[in-house]
Amino acid sequence: MTIDMDPLTTLLSVAIPLMAPLVWAMLGETISERGGVLNVGLEGAVLLGAWGSAVGYSQTGAWGIGILTGLATGVITGGALAYLYVWRGVDQVIGGVILNLLAVGLTTALWTSMQGAASVANAPRLPVPFLSDIPVLGAIFSQNLLVYGAIVGAPVLLLLLDRTRWGLRLKAAGEAPEALDAAGVSVRRVRTLAVVAGTTLGALGGVTIGLTSASGGFVPSMSAGVGYIALAVVILVRWHPVLGLMAALVFGLLQALQYQSQTFTWLAALPSELVLALPYLAAIVVVALSRAARYPAAMGVPWRVGR
Repeated sequence: MTIDMDPLTTLLSVAIPLMAPLVWAMLGETISERGGVLNVGLEGAVLLGAWGSAVGYSQTGAWGIGILTGLATGVITGGALAYLYVWRGVDQVIGGVILNLLAVGLTTALWTSMQGAASVANAPRLPVPFLSDIPVLGAIFSQNLLVYGAIVGAPVLLLLLDRTRWGLRLKAAGEAPEALDAAGVSVRRVRTLAVVAGTTLGALGGVTIGLTSASGGFVPSMSAGVGYIALAVVILVRWHPVLGLMAALVFGLLQALQYQSQTFTWLAALPSELVLALPYLAAIVVVALSRAARYPAAMGVPWRVGR
């Protein structure tokens, strides 16, 4: 039995770029939740990152500037969320929902007035010599820096969480903040850095959407639920970044099927609406299967000094 590898190669070459934004958002949410903060506003951070990147790119014509403006948007958003969540004790679910709603309206309104005249395009692909020539799997090694960064970022974060003092403090902030405080470490500072870093990585997911699959421009609501799916993935993999990378690949493949429905005969027979809904149906299944997951003990509980 012979298998035509071309459709598989095409499917993987589409799935990898679609996977990358979800990986960045998943990594960011992993950091936030490990620190004890449920960042429901991740979807808004992804959208704001995509908008910030598109504004910077369209104003200057430099995709590197687009990345920096997207990251700056994430840092500012993360700082605002950290102030609300960590320092003011605002309900993290309500605060996140408000940010998500605000991001939709704000980015749509501001894009019209802040869009520049410079031409934009995808970030350039950087094929890895020899590896990019491997049949099927070579598609993984023909991506841009943002996609490579997302893939490498998962094992790097795992090492940081398990092998560094920062990782131990971050976990303590989510599991036993009283012990962290007794050791003389500021729980609020650890959580603030976690929220800012996590939100910035979420925004980088939005940057990746714009510079990898949307030609550097901005489209209203272009985050398309990436932040929400990342929330589900983090719970499914029990806050394990490498497993999250694998889960993100599955979601990327499900999204890629939307563009390859005519390639696979069995898929062409399905209603197009069902194919479009596959990633979101999978997210619902993930949430249902993850209901027994044990969250960090202090997640969602504001820290107050001296209690």
